[in-house]
Amino acid sequence: MDDIFGLSIGTIMTVLIILLAICLAAVAYVAFRNPVVFRMGMRNIPRRRAQTVLIVIGLMLSTLIIAAAFGTGDTIDRSVTAAALEGLGEVDEVVVSSQDPNNEGSVESALNETFDAAVLTRLDQELGSDPDVDGILPVLLETLPVVSEASGQSEPVSYLVGVDPARLDQFGGLRTPDGDSIDLAATALDEVVVSESLAEALDVEVGTTLTTFYRQQPIQLRVAAIAEDSPLSGRFDTATPGWVVPLDRLQAATGQEGLLTFIAISNRGGVEGGLALSDTVTGRAREVISGMPLGVDPYKDRLVDFANVFSSLFTSLFLVLGLFSVAVGILLIVLIFTMLAAERRPEMGMARAVGQRRGQLIQQFVAEGSGYALLAGLVGAALGVLATYAIALSLGALIGEELTIDPYVSPRSLVVAYCLGVVITFIAVVGSSWKISRLNVVAAIRDLPDVSSAKRRKRTLIWAGLLLVVGGSLAFLGQTGDVGRAFFFYAGMSLMPFGVALILRYLGAPSRPVLSAVGVYLLVLWFLPASVANRLFGDLGGDFEMFFLSGIFMVAGATLVIVQNLDLLLKGVSSLGGVFQSKLPAIRTAIAYPGAAKGRTGMLIAMFSLIVFSLITFATINQNFANLFLSDTANAGWDVRAQLLPDNPAGDGSTAAFEQAIAADGVDLSRVDAVGGVALGSVEGQVSVPGTSASGTTLVSGMDDAFITETAFTFTARAEGYATDAAVIAALRNEPGVGIIDSSAIPGNDGPGGDRFTLDGYSETDDVFAPITVEVQPREGGAAVPLRIIGIIDEEISSLFGVYAPMATVVGPNAIYDQPDAYLYYLRTPDADDALEVARGVESALLQNGAQAVSIQDELEDQQSQANGFLYIIQGFMGLGLLVGVAAVGVISFRAVVERRQQIGMLRALGYQRSMVGLSMIIETLFVVTIGVVTGLVLGLTLAYQLFTSDDFGGPDADFVIPWSIVVGILVITVVSALAMTWVPSRQASRLAPAEALRYE
Repeated sequence: MDDIFGLSIGTIMTVLIILLAICLAAVAYVAFRNPVVFRMGMRNIPRRRAQTVLIVIGLMLSTLIIAAAFGTGDTIDRSVTAAALEGLGEVDEVVVSSQDPNNEGSVESALNETFDAAVLTRLDQELGSDPDVDGILPVLLETLPVVSEASGQSEPVSYLVGVDPARLDQFGGLRTPDGDSIDLAATALDEVVVSESLAEALDVEVGTTLTTFYRQQPIQLRVAAIAEDSPLSGRFDTATPGWVVPLDRLQAATGQEGLLTFIAISNRGGVEGGLALSDTVTGRAREVISGMPLGVDPYKDRLVDFANVFSSLFTSLFLVLGLFSVAVGILLIVLIFTMLAAERRPEMGMARAVGQRRGQLIQQFVAEGSGYALLAGLVGAALGVLATYAIALSLGALIGEELTIDPYVSPRSLVVAYCLGVVITFIAVVGSSWKISRLNVVAAIRDLPDVSSAKRRKRTLIWAGLLLVVGGSLAFLGQTGDVGRAFFFYAGMSLMPFGVALILRYLGAPSRPVLSAVGVYLLVLWFLPASVANRLFGDLGGDFEMFFLSGIFMVAGATLVIVQNLDLLLKGVSSLGGVFQSKLPAIRTAIAYPGAAKGRTGMLIAMFSLIVFSLITFATINQNFANLFLSDTANAGWDVRAQLLPDNPAGDGSTAAFEQAIAADGVDLSRVDAVGGVALGSVEGQVSVPGTSASGTTLVSGMDDAFITETAFTFTARAEGYATDAAVIAALRNEPGVGIIDSSAIPGNDGPGGDRFTLDGYSETDDVFAPITVEVQPREGGAAVPLRIIGIIDEEISSLFGVYAPMATVVGPNAIYDQPDAYLYYLRTPDADDALEVARGVESALLQNGAQAVSIQDELEDQQSQANGFLYIIQGFMGLGLLVGVAAVGVISFRAVVERRQQIGMLRALGYQRSMVGLSMIIETLFVVTIGVVTGLVLGLTLAYQLFTSDDFGGPDADFVIPWSIVVGILVITVVSALAMTWVPSRQASRLAPAEALRYE
């Protein structure tokens, strides 16, 4: 992984090392210039070991989360890169059929295309003597079904490749899984070499006879050897196994003499070293084939780049979500040092009285905090490695069949995580130390509360002006900038009211109405419906980072309102004492402390609110999307989908021929209510909107009349002149040149990666739009064909993707494409539970055609299950923040026992029983944690509802569900964990002897 958020990891590491060096230099300066002050700070670390352990646990979690995020990115990068390098071997670039004017190409889109082999001679002449090129290999590929009668296993789709045996050594040669060389040229006419994956799928060994079907005619071949998976053995992707024969033999058997599917090129430098020459060799190869209907795909380099982008995306996602826990960790740091200062006020007052300056007091706390930070960083980085391995194992269980997950954390990532964790902790420690150093010496010595002064300070106006200027600048940048508009605008709009509040406070306005108003403003701003916000501020876009920003300011607003009106909540709790008369003293004591320390109470409420907010929002959105994509309309009214390739169609490829073929081979059509046909014109059709920058790839499909009439189409939006869904369907049957498109083409819905086509000029809020003319580029070349989009398929129909138009428009004579990439047939069964059995019957009936049939509902459920598994991993990662909150409760509770030792002694002397002392601490924790949890719950559910029912997602008519099992689980775990951490210190407090407590210094 080389970059994150568009920044080089190397640059980030260099900057962080410099910042860490500055932090360490500051501590070293204190140790050198003021060794006594330094020792005073460091001596506090081992004094109370249990509390030190809790503090380190709380502080280390930020480093742990950062290390786990970077480690996950490294793991994905290493795994995908390894798959690319091992899977492609010494194949670096591939020449393919292409109509691109710049001679660019894609292996994936050219699997079914062939070109004249004469270009091989030209490549040999121009590149054969090039010192950067090790080898050139011609390849012919056929997609065929294969059956092993011995094992009873079959593969509906496999890649049979023909390669030139004389050139195999240039690419490392064909080898067995044990590394032994295979002589392909020595195989007999009826022999074949199968890949390891195909051998496993068919459960065959050397000598087994296999049957394949070409143009529906059976051909029997004997397994001569089993080769390791690679392009040389026909393994071009993880889903499709392959086998291999000599090139001339396959050309002759299929009547394709003089034709090739690919020409592979190997660069000097071996499997990995050749990557450095990819750009150079690709450029030279494109010069050689310039003017031909060919393209060069830098296949290996592209896959490695994808690995880097994919891993960066993972790291960005985990870091953004981990920021909630990091924010909670920063609050914990401030809280820890605030409580340390409260506990040591008499000691600090005496130190100031005998001559210690405020700066030295800050240095003392910085020294202590640095000790915690350096130790916590080491522990956090080590545990981050363990968390990375746990996440990698979870990902491996989830996607292990598609990609082997290899846990890995690079030293660079560990350095970045450690430095960032320590720097964040150090900055928070310095800020906290500066704040707590401001004390009244006399009040501190006598351990009395500081008396606040009503004197107006000019620095209040300075801070107010700074907040207004920064907030205004960010809001202006959000309205006028090009990148991160929503983030900057809403951040600025959220900061400015704090500046206004400081000015009002400077002028003498009371804090409760002013700060309560700021809190209400933040909640209103962030909960504005998208339609209202767009009318007021314009459509500013926004990405995943808005989730973190919204959480911070929503929780800040709610916490301000709660803390400023805490007395009202405390009165409600106090009234419970009337119900439990015997516990009245404990209840009143418990609620006295939160009211007396509003700042501390507010921070603890904010910590738990942030944790619960992030978990609840994410879990609720996940559950609602699962329900949306698995709804009754998701399959568009079809239960089974069967796919055939154009080389082995059922009859002429029509729906009627398909029905006849499956009926002739034993499928009971009485179990099928309807059949519709789709011809997939192009897997990666190039689509654009004339006069705009909208251009990209998507599936382009032609529908027969049965599919149009029998599909349960519903549309998110319709073009002008088509008032109902029925009108759109009628137009698809009767009007030439019209089409529909799925909702992923709506700008903002396309998701990450690739150059997916999106509709410029259409807004997701439009129910009616002017017909949008798009142009589809034919694969065979020639002028682009116009197509009018008159409907956008409802996103609930998640089984349909791409552009759909009448069959005559897409495939056939005078259509966009001469031949389809695949034939798709959709079947509806009277009983949906029969879908899997019908699918198996279709596959069995059309095995010689290589039919692949699936239950659509099962396919959707499998996809959603995998997505859910990934999201559960993320939720588990986010749940690390809960450990911060639990550690905070433990630290606060232990510190509270020390801080309140004399008060506890006084209460015991006045007659408080031990149980009352312990109960009061538990009630206090329960009160504060419950407020935080309920606040996070309300905010999380409200935001999830707004997001899901917005036009960007499910829409206002979407059914919103609350995942009660997950919600209750999160709440119970949070509250029980917090109470468990309070139980030990509460018992410790209840056992204090009154005389000992009152003598405590």
